[in-house]
Amino acid sequence: MMMKKMIPLAGLSMMALALTGCLQPTSRSMGATLMPSPLMHRANPDSSAQEFSVVASGFYGHTGDAYNVEDLNAGGGNVGVTYRMGGTLSPLFVNVAAGAFGGKLQFGCDKNSNCDKNSQFDQKYVEWLETDEGTNNYSFWNVQERVLLGAEVSVGYAIFGAAGGVQFFQGGSDYDDMRKKLDDEGLIDNLDEENGVAAVTSVWLGSYLGRQGQYGNLVAEMDIFYKGDIDDWTSSIKWTYTHPSGFFGGAAYGNLMELTLFAGKQFVF
Repeated sequence: MMMKKMIPLAGLSMMALALTGCLQPTSRSMGATLMPSPLMHRANPDSSAQEFSVVASGFYGHTGDAYNVEDLNAGGGNVGVTYRMGGTLSPLFVNVAAGAFGGKLQFGCDKNSNCDKNSQFDQKYVEWLETDEGTNNYSFWNVQERVLLGAEVSVGYAIFGAAGGVQFFQGGSDYDDMRKKLDDEGLIDNLDEENGVAAVTSVWLGSYLGRQGQYGNLVAEMDIFYKGDIDDWTSSIKWTYTHPSGFFGGAAYGNLMELTLFAGKQFVF
């Protein structure tokens, strides 16, 4: 008797999931990726002087398979301005950054983002992927802006810091147009519109290389973009080496733009 009651309940549960779209493949705007530009740090760990710096950088990004996109290749640049306070308030800083990037990608089927080729709920989406329209490359572009307030301290050779703020993004072109079309047809679940904003945080740990950073510094930075449910937050971790001359380079790994290589120059005034 109990088994007979459980069968219709299970059927209703499956219907409810289908109607609410919980099992639809999910899709994100590329603007929800973390800004590729890393935070810079004082060149001299013993400095407590007021400091104003400008950073310019370029990057290349690639994604093999994530959030139901694949073969993503992107390039772009960022400009950031940081004001560091002096004296007893020297650990505090304000960072404002802006950038733009674009590229090409294909829609894919990523199990980590609710796409299962064997699922009846995703069958129409998979059929669309197998058409000529579904396998073409789509272009995309995004503009991003970020404002962070933070603090950083150095103890010996070690660098510790944290910051929080907001990141804005605006996007468009073929990819977002197709995302909207597929969402209207019930084939995917869009987690972002073309434009959006969310809270972001950064924490980092690193080391000065040599006495007073005479060989530069090496820092690992973890960033989180808090948009959507906790399972849909995006994140990235950056590894950056900065030379005393201000030139820097590094790599980032994220769950939306998987691999990013970046390089640039910091100017301190």
